[in-house]
Amino acid sequence: MVFLSILGPMFIMAVISLIGYIIAKTNEITDESKQLLISIMLNVAIPCIILDGAFKTKVGKELISQLIIIFIFSILISLFGLLLGWIFARIFNYSPSNARKMAFIAGLGNTGFIGIPLCAAIFGPKGALLAAAFDTGVGIILFTVAIALLQENYQFSLASLKQLINPPVISIVIALVVIIAEIQPPEIIQQLNGMLANLATPLGMLYIGILIRMMLKEKGAMSISRLKVPILLKLIIFPILTIVLVMFTNLSMMVKQVIIIQAAMPTMTIAPVLLARYAQDEEIGVKATVFSTIFAILTVPFIVFLGSKLF
Repeated sequence: MVFLSILGPMFIMAVISLIGYIIAKTNEITDESKQLLISIMLNVAIPCIILDGAFKTKVGKELISQLIIIFIFSILISLFGLLLGWIFARIFNYSPSNARKMAFIAGLGNTGFIGIPLCAAIFGPKGALLAAAFDTGVGIILFTVAIALLQENYQFSLASLKQLINPPVISIVIALVVIIAEIQPPEIIQQLNGMLANLATPLGMLYIGILIRMMLKEKGAMSISRLKVPILLKLIIFPILTIVLVMFTNLSMMVKQVIIIQAAMPTMTIAPVLLARYAQDEEIGVKATVFSTIFAILTVPFIVFLGSKLF
């Protein structure tokens, strides 16, 4: 049962995050240290976990069609999440400017740092590959529609599209080539790639723990009052709507479960950076990332349990 299988990985992730928090509390963590962890995650661990899925997953037309389907679902779900976040923010009388921020917080989740390693832990290499396809869709919406949403006077630029060309996306392209051409790399390459892929979960959760500690230290006591609506949307309402959506499809059980898990992910880790750059409000991004990540430890198993009962 997926519900039971998710409890172990979530517990492990919570413990590793706590270790990261303790490390940050007892040691001086610089911005350079954080950037190093991010660089290793994005440039090494996540790409390797995606390739590991391609190396270890049985090749077939079904897999390719599943990757395409989950990518399309990711685009649609991300757009729906942004729209739903904006609508609810306006219903609860947020100003137009704050409504755009709330839509960003509620609409897009941490499908890369947490989602891919979590799906790999639950479903194995194929789960990681499917989760990576979902994350690619989120990335496309992030650097196009979401960034445009955050800016009052948005002007299209090729610079934002260039950000889509990154190691995780490149690794997905390579993975597709490996799958379609039925390439079988040497065993030593597969072993090396597998070892690097295993870095993804511990490094990602150490970073989350460190981030929580540093944000709490920098911002002091942080109220969640402004974030009740977007966090409730992101972690509960939106995932439940996603469950209802996939219930009426004939997708395979694994594809449905990966979509639900990715839809239930907390606000993305880079939210503070993007909100500071495009909306001049880093603090709201900090709060959203910290609180949603903490609450997700409880809400993700609940959403998976709910989904398993309805399917």
